[in-house]
Amino acid sequence: MRAEKTTPPKLNKSEFIRSQPGDLSASAVVENAKANGVAVTTGLVYGVRSQLRANGKTKNGPAYKSSAAKTAPVSPKTSKADFVRKFPNASPKEVVAKAQAEGIQIDLDYVYNVRSTDKVGKTRPGTEPRDSIPRVGASLPRPVATGWSAEDLLKAVAAEVGLGRAFDILVGERARVHALIGA
Repeated sequence: MRAEKTTPPKLNKSEFIRSQPGDLSASAVVENAKANGVAVTTGLVYGVRSQLRANGKTKNGPAYKSSAAKTAPVSPKTSKADFVRKFPNASPKEVVAKAQAEGIQIDLDYVYNVRSTDKVGKTRPGTEPRDSIPRVGASLPRPVATGWSAEDLLKAVAAEVGLGRAFDILVGERARVHALIGA
């Protein structure tokens, strides 16, 4: 009778990755796998670990925690943009430094973007928006929106700027048109 060889059951790739410590880097897991005859990639390590984090469990404990989870996330009550808004008079570099001290990952461009977005619709101090400036004198209705003829509009313009000034404008425009058409 022949003695049958018994080989230990092989772990599949995902099981091998789950058996490794959670704080071990992906490249170290790949090296351990290669030493044990299992071919895995860092992408597979990241994929399996993200599934573990999504499920909130590991082989050895109730919750999976990696070394990347050491940074404090932004609290659900405060967004990154709200954090930037808390420091309106601080320079962008100071805001980024304060954010990093609290474990919030932002960069200078993000601070500039939040601040410029907040400025949309605002005016400089001491100025008023154009819509709030009162107009001097009576305004004329737009010609397209009225049933006025060209003569009625001409009369209204003459009344607005004065008859002498309106006549000078018409003479100047007539000369310009004649110069253009070569008459």
